[in-house]
Amino acid sequence: MTTPDIQHYPVITIGGSLVGLASAMFLGLHGVKCLSIEKHRGTAIHPRAGYFQLRTMELMRIAGIEDKVIKAAHALYDPNGGLNAVETLAGREIANYIPDINQGVDDVSPARRLFMPQQVLEPIIKDRATELGSEFQYANEVTEVTQDAEGVSVTAEHIDTGRKRHFRAQYLIACDGNRSPVRESLGIKMEGHPVLSHSITIYFRADCSQALRGRNLGVIYVNNPQVRGFFRLEKTGLGGFLVVFTVGDIKDPQARNAADGIDQDKAAQMVRDAVGDQDLTVNVEDIHQWVAVCHAAERFQDGRIFLAGDAAHTMTPTGGFGGNTGVQDAHNLAWKIAQVTRGDASSGLLDTYNNERQPAGRQAIEQAYQRYVTRSDPDIGTAGMMEQIPDMHVEFNRYRSAAVIHSSDYVDNNEPDIDPRKSCALPGTRAPHIELSCDGEVISSLDLYGHGFVLMVAYAGSQWIAAAAEAAQQTGIKIDAHLIADIGGSGALVDMPLNREKISNSSSRPFAHTYGIESSGAVLVRPDGYVGWRMRAYTSNAASVLGDAITRILCKSPVS
Repeated sequence: MTTPDIQHYPVITIGGSLVGLASAMFLGLHGVKCLSIEKHRGTAIHPRAGYFQLRTMELMRIAGIEDKVIKAAHALYDPNGGLNAVETLAGREIANYIPDINQGVDDVSPARRLFMPQQVLEPIIKDRATELGSEFQYANEVTEVTQDAEGVSVTAEHIDTGRKRHFRAQYLIACDGNRSPVRESLGIKMEGHPVLSHSITIYFRADCSQALRGRNLGVIYVNNPQVRGFFRLEKTGLGGFLVVFTVGDIKDPQARNAADGIDQDKAAQMVRDAVGDQDLTVNVEDIHQWVAVCHAAERFQDGRIFLAGDAAHTMTPTGGFGGNTGVQDAHNLAWKIAQVTRGDASSGLLDTYNNERQPAGRQAIEQAYQRYVTRSDPDIGTAGMMEQIPDMHVEFNRYRSAAVIHSSDYVDNNEPDIDPRKSCALPGTRAPHIELSCDGEVISSLDLYGHGFVLMVAYAGSQWIAAAAEAAQQTGIKIDAHLIADIGGSGALVDMPLNREKISNSSSRPFAHTYGIESSGAVLVRPDGYVGWRMRAYTSNAASVLGDAITRILCKSPVS
């Protein structure tokens, strides 16, 4: 019997859509080669997941593609659009949920939310992932996945030729969609809410410019006796897509089955009903049928296999959390796999992926459900529904795991989310954005993160720099240490005077204030930009406590 040729990779991702591509890109940023296997012939052809939030755009910035993404997005959509609800596009406005998606975010992030079709974003991410060494196999369907103590074996079959290929990896990331065959094979259950509707997305061309009336609207919810759902239109108003959740009398048993008997003529009529123009000429380009659910996997890991994106959590598009949550899954997992494959961390670090991302996924599906009910189908009722929390609290998650180290006197308030404006660099939260000056150039503190461990030191804590060097030598882990100075100098990172004006205590410095430390304190930022540990003031055993913190974050035994 001939032994099949087996190609070896550190990581294989199944699924080459948004989250699979993001996984490959983020792994590449950390020097880990990835093979992505996708059954379709290329990247997305329809504009799904078109709303990208602050944290996602920060990650595009870290990956070096933010400018390309912004340019491509603004070619199709105006920046800073709003979210409203109307009876029809041409008719009465019912509600204005968000007048401007970027209103009041300047102090939180250097990034900006934007609308962008997924089929435009995916090639940009794929190109960057390819630059970083990832490989892609399209038109190949995975037919078998098995794992053992040493790795994962994958068999894929070409959809045209039937040719089988065999692969081996240390780890596998399943980004294979809401019906994930990998998840099903592992027996991992989905938990959440029952099916909400059998929905459709209608991709169309039609001149809606007169009904749009020059309004800069990114998402337009529609609610009238004929259709309930939402529009996303190009800035020209000449096309876009309409999502339909329910049709006709909501008391009709078939109201939540918009997909029943759908064809081109019915779809075109739904567009006319939503626009409010019965004479509108509509060219339906495609109709996608899907089931609206809000489910999260009971766990995101099984041995060497990880679930990400829709395979881990499937939610309605209300709130725009789905794709964004998946991109954060990929980013959270990539640095951990990199640390383990390099031998810098124990495999216990990988367990923190589930501990950190499963609660985040669960929160996202609940918030998507809340917005679905209140904005599109209140007749479902609010029993068991979570209260709405601000979008920003969902965008910036709060983590609790072995990779988050608190001081011995810390008392957890058990709140699942946190306002990023009030996080003060609490371990387990995304390190705050603050503007810094370097040789006359303004940068964000976030620009220092995303590639390795970073120690941020307040202006009176210069001794931490030597302690970081000693801790790095002891642990074998590189630490980039930055002193945030109160006065300038060549190459110095300096607190911005503008920020200082926002602080009532003039003796405070903005960095120390924002990061919740004293003038000699330090904050350790993980490679994903989340705070791993914080020391409010300098201590004589600084190198030892810093080295211990890194060792614990990496889930390793203490250095003897």
